[in-house]
Amino acid sequence: MNDVTATAAELSVVGCDTQIADASQAARLCRRLRHAGAETLGAPGPRANNYVLIGETDRGDRLWRALWELRTEPRVHTAFADRVLPQCPLLSTERGRAIASPIGLQAPADSAWVCMGIDLVRFTRPGGMLDEQALKQCVESCVDVGEALHDALAWPTADSQHDAWLNRRLAIVVSGIGDLLRTRGMAPSDHNSLRYLNQLLLCLRASAQARSRVLAMRSEPLPAIGLSDPSHGLPRGSIRDDWRRRWREAVRATLVRHRNLLVISPWSLFPADARADYKYAELLPLLRHADACAFNRNMSIRHWNFSQFKHFHQRARAVLKQRGGTSQIAEHV
Repeated sequence: MNDVTATAAELSVVGCDTQIADASQAARLCRRLRHAGAETLGAPGPRANNYVLIGETDRGDRLWRALWELRTEPRVHTAFADRVLPQCPLLSTERGRAIASPIGLQAPADSAWVCMGIDLVRFTRPGGMLDEQALKQCVESCVDVGEALHDALAWPTADSQHDAWLNRRLAIVVSGIGDLLRTRGMAPSDHNSLRYLNQLLLCLRASAQARSRVLAMRSEPLPAIGLSDPSHGLPRGSIRDDWRRRWREAVRATLVRHRNLLVISPWSLFPADARADYKYAELLPLLRHADACAFNRNMSIRHWNFSQFKHFHQRARAVLKQRGGTSQIAEHV
């Protein structure tokens, strides 16, 4: 047990914080969200979880064995999505150094998120067919309601209030991925299963991004985009004018209202059973569709052996590390 304590002490173990809502307007918006088939993700219970944040550097078997021994602790979870990706390629990738409640979202410190959940199983018809139109409308409702909730929420600190204005982050948490696959009678090891889910998540992401773009055109682009204009600080003249022209063209091509939209938990890839069925780890490549990841695990992995535990986390970290391409600034500016 000494190895566990010593190794955990080298990492960041952080708890959850909370957001406080203005009841009147928030209640109306939440009813609208439930009508569309989604839900807001509220405050955690009286006993908060603890999270061990794992960086991108692999520290060897000593670390993994220590974490494996901690897997039986019900309120200790590992978090390993160190990078938080933007929807707009003109913005930079951020580091997730903290955990945002109540879903165990790994995010930048003092960032402000409106968290909403979409359970794919709620949109299945008899036989496992998915009501894709209703699901698309639900995603759009999440973006609309999340946009309004950003202004209805009373954020707990000045830093989070500023981040809410600057980045207008939404965490649309897609769950029930493993349950959907099982309902359809598809095996997680089948390439067709991965291809089907990959296309589904691409469509969800595209729907959310398109709705965010519509809201940006109706009101204004995300404030963080305007503040990232590289022409700020340049002396007056043709060079600055040229930079500004190119920047405006790039903004028009990549316009969004929200810095982040889609969140996936690696544990949503498993059916919602008491024990995580390891064969569903084959779905880990789907994490590449997430802007950020949530790590609140509600199933047991105490039956996983050391090799399974280590391979799962290493493979997940490799997928997450490959997310996102190079910045498109050079393409548009």
